[in-house]
Parts: sequence; structure tokens; C-alpha cells
Amino acid sequence: MSSSDKSKPDTSQTAAQGAVSTADKVELSSWKDEVASAKERTKAIPEVDEDKVARVKQALDSGTYTADSKKVARSILKDHLLDEIV
Repeated sequence: MSSSDKSKPDTSQTAAQGAVSTADKVELSSWKDEVASAKERTKAIPEVDEDKVARVKQALDSGTYTADSKKVARSILKDHLLDEIV
């Protein structure tokens, strides 16, 4: 390759790069739309499960609520350990 060839851009490479950029842009636009749609769907989901809260309240009021002590202990330890790590 002569020194004059080095200064000229390779048009086949430039064209290929343009094609890749177009494909990337389309893919990113599609991904952006999917993320926006997922965000909208999650807004419709309540942060608190009102039915579950009502069932637990009723069980507490009637004295029938029982907790799995092993699950409670694991959860406390897990939360504590995560707090220590973070």
C-alpha cells in the first residue's frame, strides 16, 4: 500500500460500518420500546398485595397466624449479612 493509499478511506469498510450502525440503531430502538413497555406494565402492579395483607391481619386478629421460625431466622440473618456486605 502506498502512502497515498493510506490517506484515502476504505470505502468498503466505511460502507460496512454504516450498515452495522444502522442495524445497531434499529436494535436499540426496539430494546428501548420493550423497556418502556415493561415500565408501563410494572406501574399497573400494586406495590403492596392488599389481599395478602388483609389475610395476615385477619389471621393475627383471630390468633391463627403462625410463622415458620426457620424462615424468619433465615430472613433476619440474610438481611443482616447483606447490610454488612453493603
